[in-house]
Amino acid sequence: MEVSERPEVSKRFLLPLVLVNLVLRGLWIGYMHPPQKADFEWYFTHAVQLAEQNMYVWNGHATAYWPIGWPFFLSLFIRVFGPHMMVGLFVNAVLSTVIVVLVYLLTLYVFQSRLAAAIASVAYTVLPSQILWNSILGSEELFTVLLMLSTYLYVRSTSVSHKGWLRLTILSGLAIGFASDVRPIALLFPVVVLLYEWVIQGRRWMEGFWRTVTYGVSMVVGILPVTIRNILSLHHFVLVSTNGGVNLWQGTKTDGGYYWSWLPWQNPLLAAGNNEIKEDQIGKQVAVQHILAHPKSTLYHGFLKIVSLYKDDVNSVWYTFRIVNNALTPTVNMICTSAYWLFMLLAIVGLVVCFTRRIAWKLALFPVLWIVYNTLLFLFFPAWDRFRYPMMPMFAMFLGFGIAWMVQRRRSKGAEA
Repeated sequence: MEVSERPEVSKRFLLPLVLVNLVLRGLWIGYMHPPQKADFEWYFTHAVQLAEQNMYVWNGHATAYWPIGWPFFLSLFIRVFGPHMMVGLFVNAVLSTVIVVLVYLLTLYVFQSRLAAAIASVAYTVLPSQILWNSILGSEELFTVLLMLSTYLYVRSTSVSHKGWLRLTILSGLAIGFASDVRPIALLFPVVVLLYEWVIQGRRWMEGFWRTVTYGVSMVVGILPVTIRNILSLHHFVLVSTNGGVNLWQGTKTDGGYYWSWLPWQNPLLAAGNNEIKEDQIGKQVAVQHILAHPKSTLYHGFLKIVSLYKDDVNSVWYTFRIVNNALTPTVNMICTSAYWLFMLLAIVGLVVCFTRRIAWKLALFPVLWIVYNTLLFLFFPAWDRFRYPMMPMFAMFLGFGIAWMVQRRRSKGAEA
């Protein structure tokens, strides 16, 4: 596919796309609004607590076990519209629509093709699981919006100079800082940014360093309010949350699911009682000891975790159809996973074409690095398809490019015939 001057955003396409997304997702949550379970019930009840009592408390004390970002954001709407679950679901629908817009904008900017951008955004719009997740009050939608916004801004910053790159990089760093308040998985990503600037963009050492510092400092600024709140409320330095040690320890016990035991000889975390700071510390210490003592086993189970991350697309079905004991659950599982496999196959085609033919590959590599980074994190943490969710818009970008490339190639052959 030939790369030309950057095309402008097609408002004639984008505005109807937004309307279709809002209607489609609105109809879906009108039909499917199951009771929230597990983490998702916790998020909602604590968003209500923040809205009504201005407190973030669990087990009788201030907490940072779950990051405060999503409950706090949701509480802003509950303050206005009341403590109703449907408020959160409509927020999800709007956020999901924003993700679609960002898929369009990122694809358009990277590949300079309206066709690729249109295909990518439509494919993400109709991917079944991305619709189903709107009925679940998880942190996925908000985190993904902030991640995609940060990625779009940073990709744009790489092709402008002087004050332009500074402004965009600051905004990108702030966005990923706010995303870290929702899910702290992005905390190590500035290291990847530095390598991207030096190795891929080929910038001089100092220039790449200062771009990365700008990104990292802006990220810290986005996280800082949460850290200050944690210090004041928990009287400990907690950057974002206290569940990292628990999750890391669980990763030594299971690959693709939740693990817990109430037997003290199987679960050293029980010694912490209700002290989540101590629990986090014990979890990290025990997990690191296990990893260092069993490196080969850790790598083997890390591979199984990544398989679990990518093998299917059923978690959203579990928390929607299965929660309400719907007989359609097996059928919807099959539909979601089949659609996901086709989606990923086409995305892989786009990835292969992009990098073998070196089409916009430097810009395209930045979202790929996010995919790789997110994937490698789950060498150590239990994984299932929910944790792949934030990467799906980036895969959509390559799906759109791959199909657009095939369409253009076929047209070129037809013209030659």
